[in-house]
Amino acid sequence: MSIERRFHPRKDVNFSVNIVLNNNEQQLESTAVNLSLSGIQLSLDKASVDLILEQAGHPAEFQINLSDNSDVTPITVRLIVNRRISQNEFLLGLKFINISAEQLTTIEMLLNH
Repeated sequence: MSIERRFHPRKDVNFSVNIVLNNNEQQLESTAVNLSLSGIQLSLDKASVDLILEQAGHPAEFQINLSDNSDVTPITVRLIVNRRISQNEFLLGLKFINISAEQLTTIEMLLNH
């Protein structure tokens, strides 16, 4: 029997997420796999993961857009887990950093959708 040690339960999701690197100079497309109030897991290819690791520093921190709505502020995330699924598929576990009330509302909306 496994014990759930998470602060917030995860919900399986499937929607597009834009990853923002280099102060909006570069964006990557990814797919959200699951979401909680404290973080998100994204599915990416090897080239995208390599680019993130190259550009985001250590520990890797960058921003993501959970919505196509340009009024929503991007959320800063920190890479916690980099899991290789296959030769070209990776799952990145990201923790939300310093989220605002507006960003929390967006996350809650996606969780209740």
